[in-house]
Amino acid sequence: MEQNFLVDQFFKGGPMMWAMLLCSLIALGVIIDRLWNLMRVPGEQEAEQQLTAAEDVLKSQGEGGAVEQFRQGSGVLNFIFAALVKRYDTLILENRTDIEDMRQELITTVEEAGELYLGRLLNALGTIGVLSPLMGLLGTIIGMIRAFDAIARAGAGDPAAVASGISEALITTATGLIVAIPTIVFHRYLSARAEKVFKDVELYCHAFANTLLMRSQQSKQQG
Repeated sequence: MEQNFLVDQFFKGGPMMWAMLLCSLIALGVIIDRLWNLMRVPGEQEAEQQLTAAEDVLKSQGEGGAVEQFRQGSGVLNFIFAALVKRYDTLILENRTDIEDMRQELITTVEEAGELYLGRLLNALGTIGVLSPLMGLLGTIIGMIRAFDAIARAGAGDPAAVASGISEALITTATGLIVAIPTIVFHRYLSARAEKVFKDVELYCHAFANTLLMRSQQSKQQG
């Protein structure tokens, strides 16, 4: 009975209900994806192990082997480590010699790669949170237009003639808020959580960047 009521209300809401349904499904998918990725962030001990393993692969297989190893792995550290190695190779090809300049470039890479991985799809979530009430408002306006059109055709003395338009207006407004409120809440939570996670893993990323810089200095000394 409740399910039939919800289905009836959905169809009474008019065409904008389909757009808001799509937005709600996308938002749900993004929330699940981000929660899953944030739950898989390594703890301190596991991060230390990943850093040690990355440094060992770099020493034994070089940059190419390290990137391939990182691609086969998963998680935020593998993603940032791979980005660091690629940027390091680019700096070498550009014949960068200033260590401090290279260090700053690698620090920037850590920040960009961390934001790309941890903040992926969060902009889409924020957009849905802002867009949903606007779509609900558009549905409200469409419903009111239909209501006034019904009044013009049947006269104000027949409430049944305008009930459909008024119902559509109220349903779309409520639906827009129902989609937007949890979406905005999760967007704020996931953004804050992503910042905290980045601060937790940033130390290990900088340590790997220092390993790359030491490798560069050793290559110069041997050369």
